[in-house]
Amino acid sequence: NHSQVTRTVTVVDTTSPVITLNGDNPQTIELGSSYTELGATTNDGSSVNINTSEFENKIGSYTIYYDSTDASGNHAIQKSRTVTVVDTTAPVITLNGANPQTIELGSSYTELGATTNDGSPIVIDSSDFVNAVGSYTVLYDSTDSSGNHSQVTRTVTVVDTTAPVITLNGANPQTIELGSSYTELGATTNDGSQITIDSSDFVNAVGSYTVLYDSTDSSGNHSQVTRTVTVVDTTSPVITLNGDNPQTIELGSSYTELGAT
Repeated sequence: NHSQVTRTVTVVDTTSPVITLNGDNPQTIELGSSYTELGATTNDGSSVNINTSEFENKIGSYTIYYDSTDASGNHAIQKSRTVTVVDTTAPVITLNGANPQTIELGSSYTELGATTNDGSPIVIDSSDFVNAVGSYTVLYDSTDSSGNHSQVTRTVTVVDTTAPVITLNGANPQTIELGSSYTELGATTNDGSQITIDSSDFVNAVGSYTVLYDSTDSSGNHSQVTRTVTVVDTTSPVITLNGDNPQTIELGSSYTELGAT
């Protein structure tokens, strides 16, 4: 005799997916860097929905949410990742204009300024600068809102490449009368450099002569000017008669010329 019965076996899915985050949690990134999502996986291959709407690229901590629901409608326990945006980077200071900067002695120093890549303010210290030949340092400091500090320097070199300017006192050319002594009228320089005067060419005779004026400053810059001294004769001779004037002679006597000088 034969008999048969049946058993029904129902396969159900009541197990929620388990979400595993890839990468660090919490995750730290530098301010200004783009956020790269590291993603997540589930143990059963269910897809993961990622919500990054809270994230902003500014200093602070943000939460990224990860959700998953499998094909049977089982919801995973939500996972989250903390993303912290930090600022550990000092401002980058960029100087405007030349570095080193060279200026001429006597010229005023013009600050060319600087900028930072993040807009942090810059404090400029040029107290070392003196308007004298030499090299000086100008300091540029910047500290951002996170306390990150940077400093750069500019070298300002003061040079003297300008020769003294010699200014003659009195007339040039100078005219003197033959027989008068030559009086040196002198000269000055715009920077106080000493002047050497050479009048060895001068002779007290009718003609034109050159007086040389030389000056070399402390930086070795040399200049020279000349004065022309012209000796002229504009004075008529003075005639002096020898002997009496008037002169008396006897009739019949011959006239003897006494002459003159």
